[in-house]
Amino acid sequence: MVEVIAAPGHTPDSIALIDRENKLLFTGDTYYPAPIWLYRPETDLAAYEKSIARLAALAPEVNTVLGAHNIPVAQPEVLPALVQAFADLQAGKAACKPKGTGKKMCTVDKFSFLLRAAP
Repeated sequence: MVEVIAAPGHTPDSIALIDRENKLLFTGDTYYPAPIWLYRPETDLAAYEKSIARLAALAPEVNTVLGAHNIPVAQPEVLPALVQAFADLQAGKAACKPKGTGKKMCTVDKFSFLLRAAP
């Protein structure tokens, strides 16, 4: 059986799926190994922070994390690392540079986040 987990942040309706029997976590657009898009008008960074913490808490229960894009297979240890990278981003510890109109690309450790640039 697959369970649906609300994972708002990237968008208000973002979800993740967990298959506890097979130890699989499908993270959708909440985590994938590429720049994570967090710049859309509907993006909620506080909700994203809560969602990634919720998913990281599931890391001990899964063997494989499956994101929505690129090479979609990762080890569960990526989730606590994502939480730390996002905390570092929020604390101003990211290397950021402009990326297109009204956006910036910020890198922390092995994670990249595409964010709205400050007006």
